[in-house]
Amino acid sequence: MAIISISELKAVLGIGSIYSDAVVQQVADAASDIILSYLDFNRSSIVGVEITTNVATFYTAEPHDFVVGQTVTTVGCGATFNGSQVITVRRASSFDAALVNANVILTPLRPYGRATLTSQAALFDTNASVREACLALAVDIWETQKGTMGQQGVDFAPAPYRLGRSMLQRIMGLLGKDVDTNSLVG
Repeated sequence: MAIISISELKAVLGIGSIYSDAVVQQVADAASDIILSYLDFNRSSIVGVEITTNVATFYTAEPHDFVVGQTVTTVGCGATFNGSQVITVRRASSFDAALVNANVILTPLRPYGRATLTSQAALFDTNASVREACLALAVDIWETQKGTMGQQGVDFAPAPYRLGRSMLQRIMGLLGKDVDTNSLVG
């Protein structure tokens, strides 16, 4: 689910119903995914998964803060492992969840999967600065794909790299205190 709605994005872009909702939704979702990847959530990278006797074990890249009884949403772990998981056993760098399936040997994940505390799914939906950052990013994505700004800059020289690091730096001030400092490393 996008942080901003299709109607909000259409209003800001002034496009009415010229483009289908699916096209506009794709831009809103892309902007939301990018913004959410920089925000501070209780989440952990999953580096490996296995199932033994209907118990799935998720191995994390670093110690996590999940506790027994919490529900996490796992993505990028493979079809069998993706979805809502209720934590039944917690260890420093892994956790277990009941998952009825045939045994699966330890499988490393590249790229890493991700587990996010499910109750945080809508945490930033009403945060004005996060919504504005998402809207600004969506407009930049739209302009790069559909508008003339993606083809040339102010000096009319070709500018195909509008969606670069500088774009993220323009909105980073809006995200302020909500940014996960670990997302800035690299």
